Amino acid sequence: MNRLLFRGLATAFFTTFLLAVQKLPASAEIDLFDINGAPVTASGWMRTREYVWSFFQAGPIGGKSYQNSYNYQANVLRLGLGYATEDFKLFTEFEDPALLNLPSSAIAPPPPGALGLGGNYYQPQQESSDASIFLKQGFVEFGSRILQGLNIKGGRFEFNEGQDLMPSDPQLRWIVNYQISQRLIGNFGFSDVMRSFDGAVTRYGDANWNVTAMYGVPTRGVFDLNGWDEIRKTDVVYAALNGQRAHRYGNALGRIFFIWYDDNRGLVPVDNQPASAAAKNRSAIGIETAGADAAATVQLGPGTADAMVWGAYQFGDWGSQSQQAYASVAQMGYRLNDFRWKPWLRFTWQMASGDSNPNNNVHGTFFQILPTPRMYALNPIYNMMNNIDAGSELILSPLANLESRTTMHALWLSSSYDRWYAGGGAFDSHLFGYTARPSFGKSYLGTELDTGLLWKVSKYLSASIFAGHFFGGSVAAANFPQGRGETFGYVESLLSF
Repeated sequence: MNRLLFRGLATAFFTTFLLAVQKLPASAEIDLFDINGAPVTASGWMRTREYVWSFFQAGPIGGKSYQNSYNYQANVLRLGLGYATEDFKLFTEFEDPALLNLPSSAIAPPPPGALGLGGNYYQPQQESSDASIFLKQGFVEFGSRILQGLNIKGGRFEFNEGQDLMPSDPQLRWIVNYQISQRLIGNFGFSDVMRSFDGAVTRYGDANWNVTAMYGVPTRGVFDLNGWDEIRKTDVVYAALNGQRAHRYGNALGRIFFIWYDDNRGLVPVDNQPASAAAKNRSAIGIETAGADAAATVQLGPGTADAMVWGAYQFGDWGSQSQQAYASVAQMGYRLNDFRWKPWLRFTWQMASGDSNPNNNVHGTFFQILPTPRMYALNPIYNMMNNIDAGSELILSPLANLESRTTMHALWLSSSYDRWYAGGGAFDSHLFGYTARPSFGKSYLGTELDTGLLWKVSKYLSASIFAGHFFGGSVAAANFPQGRGETFGYVESLLSF
């Protein structure tokens, strides 16, 4: 479709919604009409982003040059209708993503591969500008009708593991949302198509503890505009015991979880095996992940200290190989809530195993399953797999409605015999969902420095800007000898009601 038409539609949507929101009462939803005393409500949001990439320089390959510097736009509109009583909820939501001006030559032959997310979006569409509409969510949810404390949801829904029990402590809630949740299963909300699951979720418990279980088949999406279909022959099971409590000096929460992931698509796996061996290894991937995490806040001196630990071990089958991998995270921080700008300084150490022998029958690379990887890699050119991350961040709140976040990460590969991985898991039936570049026997990936600003203009409108630069190390230099530096940024507006 014509790019100008898309831009016109996006502008029309934005203008219409802005005018509508200005007339809304101060509530999160619009009441349309009542059924038996309960309202039918409308809700929605529209997100507009302009992306800018200056990716590592691949240089001419086979006499052909590829785009590593470009910009493109994405508009996402979501509209939903809901009906809820005390113990029953019905909700339906449609999504309309539009991609504008994608680069058509930002995918180079290996090892460079996709030169930024513009290439990832172009690959499944093969169009520079395109749009779609599909069912994002459609579910029925029952509250305590069957049993007090029991909640059951079935249909198509979004699911972010780790958000099963949310604390009221704002500092602890931020840690759950941005440092625990979606490491292994998430809706990939940063992408412009996102991910849902067809299945069921059940929870039993109260405000201080619960047991959560989920079975889901992931939908297509993330980079693929066809969000209607399921990814056939792929499913996931999640179960967790969650608890939280207040203590004398603050608050604490913890979780024990188990995930079973099954992939029978028969695709060549992305790993460090020799190409000939990987091509033969198309048997089912069945991975079990057992893990736990805990986080706490403590009032200490003039501020609040926080700490978080997270760990997981994987076993099962990586096709014809045995899966044996692990990952761990430790974090600590301190926030001066009563000081000007409320400075919050945090430090993190993360290690996820890599495979040290590509020729044996053991796959030792930690597999990130179906995450939202950008939560933990704000410049989305790497993920947790075969990764060591020593990082720090500074969060400031100059105003009540203005927040900045600046992070720095030094990154290495856990094993120089493994690869440099990126991506966030299966998003259609034909592409594996992760990419890998060779290490060339090197370990230092590079250093990332980025900063972002979020401005909550009003209850219904927010704006943000982000910029990050990656100073490539020996691994990046070996893959991109023409230029080891990379820059990524975007500006965003989010209008919601």
